[in-house]
Formats: sequence, C-alpha cells, structure tokens
Amino acid sequence: MNFVIEFYRSRDADEATLDKVSLEAPNLRAALQGATALFHTLAMPQIPDRLRISDDNGSELYAGPADGAYPAEV
Repeated sequence: MNFVIEFYRSRDADEATLDKVSLEAPNLRAALQGATALFHTLAMPQIPDRLRISDDNGSELYAGPADGAYPAEV
C-alpha cells in the first residue's frame, strides 16, 4: 500500500510542512516504522515535531509525534 508521510511543525493553530514523502508499506504499523526511520535520516530545514500519514486518496490515517512515540494499538 502507498502512504504519504508529511512531517510538520505545529505551533498553536499554525502548521508548517517541512517535508512530504511517499512510502510503500504493507500496513500502517510498517508505515509508522518507516516514518520513524525517515525522521532520523531526512535532511529537513527544521526538526519536525509532528507527522501525518495519509493514504493515496488523502484520507488521514494517523497524526502524532514525529519522534516515533506512537501508540501500541496502531
């Protein structure tokens, strides 16, 4: 399945996208693990504090901390 990972900074009601990448993964958990790896390897202009994972249609599947501290039940 193809996922879109968006790294962003969130301040009050404002959001600034720092990077957006496509990622092929078998499920959402694998996409979260891939996003965590990308967090540590992508060269972004600032350090993101949040990430959003969407499907190909733009439906948001997950939004949470960018450091990989995601819930166990995902």
